[in-house]
Amino acid sequence: MSEARVQIVRLADSLPDEFEALRSEASAESFAFIEGLREEWLAGRYDGGDDRFAVFAAFHEGELAGIGAITPDPYDPAPGLLRVRHVYVRPLHRGTGIGRVLATALIQQGLALAPRLSLRAADQRAAAFWEANGFIPDSGGTRRSHLLAR
Repeated sequence: MSEARVQIVRLADSLPDEFEALRSEASAESFAFIEGLREEWLAGRYDGGDDRFAVFAAFHEGELAGIGAITPDPYDPAPGLLRVRHVYVRPLHRGTGIGRVLATALIQQGLALAPRLSLRAADQRAAAFWEANGFIPDSGGTRRSHLLAR
């Protein structure tokens, strides 16, 4: 797959039409954090004009392939810390580079606004992915598995 065929879009008005299909796939894999993204979106967390709250969608040839968010860390109020959250790439699109393109967009947004990013990897595969993208294992924060500093 050519990364040129991946489009990253910062969502502003609505979740993509295919979000429910993505949510269903995540639920089938027992990844409940996508439901959390939906709840936060419906509650208006991402429509206040605060750049620290951003949702990015990855599209491959017009199809929703993945999604992810950056927010203030809800578990650690330390200044200068944002959290990468709700990152999910649909099974059909894994191993194609879409996750890397989406992660790059989230990391760039986050580090443009704060010197440190945190996250909690859902499993060992996710931990390896985030470590390949510059995060280091870290257990020093609340509900955090990894940290990245600029």
